[in-house]
Amino acid sequence: MSRPRSPANAAEPLVGVAPLVSRWIERVLAAHEPQLTLGQFLALRAIAAERLTAAELARRTGVSGAAVSQLVAALDQAGWVDRVQAVDDRRRQALALTEAGRSVYRTAARLVHSRVGELLTAFPAPEVDRLGRLLERLEHALGGAPPPRRPPPPPRKRP
Repeated sequence: MSRPRSPANAAEPLVGVAPLVSRWIERVLAAHEPQLTLGQFLALRAIAAERLTAAELARRTGVSGAAVSQLVAALDQAGWVDRVQAVDDRRRQALALTEAGRSVYRTAARLVHSRVGELLTAFPAPEVDRLGRLLERLEHALGGAPPPRRPPPPPRKRP
């Protein structure tokens, strides 16, 4: 029987698989009509779960405020989101899916879930269940935590 992995050792396969999964999902979404970027899909997914402010969306999706502004503008222009009054603070605006946004998200999610599900059929059901539960917990932990800050650039060398 193998020894249990330490968290640091368990992180290595996650670091390796994360970009592969992202690229794979991007290709699946490119086949969806209308085509979606991974960022658009993840934003629609987060907003479908609950109304969010742009700042909350940035935290949930792990992107910068500027990137979220561009993303929200594109979703708004496509007619997939509306800005509505936040429930907890009428001075703030939250994002909500329009009917068109809900429809686009539902069809894209079905496609992604179906294709990822096909990959997972190679694994025993208990492992798939365990993986799903662990990933839900990891998403919850990461979604509530700010991403790590970038280190400052190295000092410039003077000539």
